[in-house]
Amino acid sequence: MTSFPGNKSNWQQPFWSDKDMLALVISELDTLPELLSFEEISEFNKALAAVYAGKAMIFQAGDCAERICESDALHVRKKLTFLEQMSRELSTLMGLPILTVGRIAGQYAKPRSQHNEVDGDRVLPVWRGDSVNRPEATPEARRNDPQRMLLSYHAAAETLAEIKRYEREYPRDVHPIWTSHEALLLDYETTQIRTNPHGESYLASTHWPWIGIRTLAPDSPHIAMLANIANPVACKIDATVTPSFIATLCRQLNPQRIPGRLTFISRFGRSHIHRLGALIQAAQATETPVLWMCDPMHGNTGKTQAGNKRRELSDMMAEISGFLRQVKTHNACAAGLHLEATPNPVIECFCENNHPEEHELKQILCDPRLNVTQTQMLLTHWKERQNDL
Repeated sequence: MTSFPGNKSNWQQPFWSDKDMLALVISELDTLPELLSFEEISEFNKALAAVYAGKAMIFQAGDCAERICESDALHVRKKLTFLEQMSRELSTLMGLPILTVGRIAGQYAKPRSQHNEVDGDRVLPVWRGDSVNRPEATPEARRNDPQRMLLSYHAAAETLAEIKRYEREYPRDVHPIWTSHEALLLDYETTQIRTNPHGESYLASTHWPWIGIRTLAPDSPHIAMLANIANPVACKIDATVTPSFIATLCRQLNPQRIPGRLTFISRFGRSHIHRLGALIQAAQATETPVLWMCDPMHGNTGKTQAGNKRRELSDMMAEISGFLRQVKTHNACAAGLHLEATPNPVIECFCENNHPEEHELKQILCDPRLNVTQTQMLLTHWKERQNDL
C-alpha cells in the first residue's frame, strides 16, 4: 500500500475501509502483465520530440471520466473514429502531422473538490471515477471499493487491445493512437511501474501520464512518482502556479533537458491566461525544453443559477487566443490542444446554437464535454488565431 507525506486527503486519494481487500487487490495488480511496453513508450517519446522540433502538433481529447462499461469494441471504436477524424481535420488545417492522443484506456479516477454531495435530502460521497466507486446515487454505489481497480485494469487492457485491432485493420489510413490519463490513483499506478532490462523504470498503464492541478505541489507524491519514470510527463497548470514552482518542476521532471519529456498544459481561464507568460519565462530561464498545450475548458468552468457546471464556447475561444498570443510573444512551442470531447451528439457546452437546459446539465456525470461540431469550431479557431499572429 502506498504511503503519503502529510495528510493523505491532500492528494485526492480515496479512503479504503476494507484494508484486507485492498492488500489482496494490490498484490494481484502487481502480478498482472504490463499494459504497455517500454518500446511503445519510447516511440511516443520520439513523437513528442518531433512536436518540439515543430514537425508535428498534438490533438488530445476524450471523456472527462471514462466508464468501465464503455470498454467494449462498439464504444471504443466510436471514440477512435472521432479522434482520428478530428486529427485529420486538424492536420488539413495546419498542414502538419498530428499526434493523436486519447484520454482513454485509463481515465477512470477523478479528483474532486468536495468529499460529499447533496442528493435530495441525502448527503452522499461523491463519485470519484469508476476505479473507486459507482456514479449511481446510492450509499452502496458510492462506497469506495478497491476491487474496482482490478476492473479498471481489465477495462484498460480491453480498450488497448481494441486500439491495436483498429490500427491493424487500417494500417495505411490510421496513425498511432496514443493513450493518456491523469496518474491520480497511487495505489493503482504504483503497481504498474515496471523496469526494463537496462534498469529503467516506466509506467506501463499509459503512454502519457499527467499530474492534475489538485495534486501539483512541491511535496506531491505524484511528482515524486513521475520524476522517476521513462514516460513523458505532463502537468496541468493555472494561475495558482508560481514562476519559481515552474522552475522547480522543470528541474524535477526534466533534469536532463530532453525535448518532449515535459509538457505543461495551461488551464488558466480567459481572465487569467495573460499570466502564462511569466511561467514560460521561468521555464526558459532553466533552459529546459517544454511543450506548452492549451486546455481551454477547465479554467472556464462556472455554475448556472441551479448550481450545475457551465462551460461557454466563447470563453474557450478567448483562452485559446490568449494562449497563442503568450506563447508566440515568448517564442515558445505551442504544441496543441487538450479537450474534453465526445463523438456522442450531446449538448453539454453552451454556444450560439446550443443552450442546454438545467435538467440536461444535471445529468452530466462529471464535466461538460464538447460535441463534434463544437470540437471542430475550436480547431478552426486555433488555426485562425495562429494566422492572425
